Amino acid sequence: MENTQTQNGNSVCYPAPPKTRYNVFINHRGADVKETLASLIYHNLQNKGYNAFLDKKSIQVGKRIPKSIVGAIHTASVHVAIFSANYANSTWCLKELYLMLKSGAPIVPVFCGVQPSELRMKDEDGEYARAFQVHKDTGKIRPQKLEKWKKALRKVSRIEGYIFKGDQGVLLEEIGTTVVKYINVAKRLKR
Repeated sequence: MENTQTQNGNSVCYPAPPKTRYNVFINHRGADVKETLASLIYHNLQNKGYNAFLDKKSIQVGKRIPKSIVGAIHTASVHVAIFSANYANSTWCLKELYLMLKSGAPIVPVFCGVQPSELRMKDEDGEYARAFQVHKDTGKIRPQKLEKWKKALRKVSRIEGYIFKGDQGVLLEEIGTTVVKYINVAKRLKR
């Protein structure tokens, strides 16, 4: 029991609403891909009967955003991380990626306009390296946290993923098929 309300001077307890469990969490930089690739992946999985989390579509009005996102990351059987040019500019994206790795659930990387090597930040002129320099220069984020995020990006850059180019319909189906395989493995392991 969680929610307590007073009714005529008497306390009444209501059960806490059940946590929503998601099959997949979609991590993305909204400004880059929310209305395109992220939405396509979301609808592809929803149409196949899977419960996908995409912030704009899944967070209910009145719910706390960080709590909803963290809950979705921890309940998801698999995560899809869509890496785009401005991904590393977003501390939300980087926090989510770190939590996704900590959760232990598989991550399916999708590279949209960037190559996996960009995430390793060996080129100081690359988009991701510049974004981290800006984070560092602002002084708002502790260096230890920046280093954790860099390690998370490097780790994911070495996971076999998808490069979004060519026949996008076929690629969308391949991403969906991979995600569904991971969901089915997770279901078997929970039995």
